[in-house]
Amino acid sequence: MRRTLSHRILLLTVAAAALVFTPAAAGTADPDAFSAGRNAAAWSVHARLPDARTPAAGPLIAAHRGASKYAPENTMAAFRLAETMGANFIELDVRATRDGRLIALHDETVDRTTNGKGRAGELTFGEIRRLDAGGWFSPAFRGERIPSLEEVLDRFGGGIGLILELKQPSAYPGIEQALARLLTERGLDRPERGRIIIQSFDTGSLRRVRELLPNMPIAVLVRPRQRVTSRDLAEYRKFADAVHLPGASARKPVIRRIQSCGLSVMVWNIHGERQARRLLRYGVDGILTDDPLLLGR
Repeated sequence: MRRTLSHRILLLTVAAAALVFTPAAAGTADPDAFSAGRNAAAWSVHARLPDARTPAAGPLIAAHRGASKYAPENTMAAFRLAETMGANFIELDVRATRDGRLIALHDETVDRTTNGKGRAGELTFGEIRRLDAGGWFSPAFRGERIPSLEEVLDRFGGGIGLILELKQPSAYPGIEQALARLLTERGLDRPERGRIIIQSFDTGSLRRVRELLPNMPIAVLVRPRQRVTSRDLAEYRKFADAVHLPGASARKPVIRRIQSCGLSVMVWNIHGERQARRLLRYGVDGILTDDPLLLGR
């Protein structure tokens, strides 16, 4: 069923609100980061949120797989550290185990980031929980486990924002329904209860999420070297609220064209401060980075 224009505007407002950060997490703003018009819009959107606080002008920082420069990716240690470092959002990857539990894991297999081997979808949650997911990074993190999504939501839901990426969702039939159930059970399907964005490269999966969670901000991930056409943007607007670009594709005209269609823009795979500040001058809405301290927060 096609959403009404008023519903569309509501969803865009929710997404924009999710892309506004608060003084509790903010650092010193780059005066060139946003134009006066974008700052005014941020103030207006944020004022509509429950328990509204005055936003500072500046970039949204999402900790990619947690503070993965300093701690093993997609672990509770990395997520807690991102929160401590003042990130506005934690970004994490979501896959499913053989017995249908949702977990935080980037790769299709556990080989790279644990002391085990095998595809996540062929292992039970119990088997995965016995693996060491921290020792590969540093002996200081030995004993870290791959967390369940329930664990992440129960610890961080309703606090710091979460960007949940569905990884290869076609390999896990029903993953969208499982995700919707976990969020709904905790009341996190309502934007006023928690700042959550769902992202994926799989637009078919995102369309299913939109049907299951009509008020959830959704972002389309763009692959490196993928050209985003006007036809693409017209399709994205039917079910999504944002486009998340790789750093190499984030040129100023591309960013402005996406935003002119009413879609927010975040940029991922950002590692250097110089690159980050250039993107902020281009007017991006946020940055996904392994280093939440990239801009000196």
